[in-house]
Amino acid sequence: MKIFLSFSLVCLIGFLTSSTNYSDWKTIQTKRYTFDVPDYMIEVNDLNTSASNQYQYVEEIDGTTREHYLIVLFETHKEIKKYKLGYEFDAMSYWELAAQSLEGGLDTYEILTTNPEVETVNGMNCVKSEMRGALGNVNVFYKLGVFQGSNAFYQVLTWTIEKQKDIFNSEMDQIIGSFKEAK
Repeated sequence: MKIFLSFSLVCLIGFLTSSTNYSDWKTIQTKRYTFDVPDYMIEVNDLNTSASNQYQYVEEIDGTTREHYLIVLFETHKEIKKYKLGYEFDAMSYWELAAQSLEGGLDTYEILTTNPEVETVNGMNCVKSEMRGALGNVNVFYKLGVFQGSNAFYQVLTWTIEKQKDIFNSEMDQIIGSFKEAK
């Protein structure tokens, strides 16, 4: 019986430590903002040519490739004024544009957050939402945070394979919730 209990305990510890729900995080600091990412994510430069920061995690675990991605985009208020749109943006209107632009690159797209609201996150107005889409036969789950900072609008977009959303859900929330504009 002791051998069975010991074996069960070893299996349980192995299962728990194979999860990507790490407690180790690193803070990324730029001139404009900071945010936290899990230690397992690495910086890359090939996810989006307009992104100011890009991170990914891709690992084969038990025959399944786990994937988690993140990009940060920003547009300064000065840049937006140069467009001479005759329209004043706020967090919600900028979120609408950001969510709409995501749809353009996908075969199917659905915003899962039915009534997004403006909330305050780290002193900034923010609109958060969840979306899903597909490109070919790849189904993807997205979380988007759009922040209205004093200097710019920021988009923090994180995504994973839809079947893996429960694995990365809390990390996705923590990444978005950690975003701060530099003072």
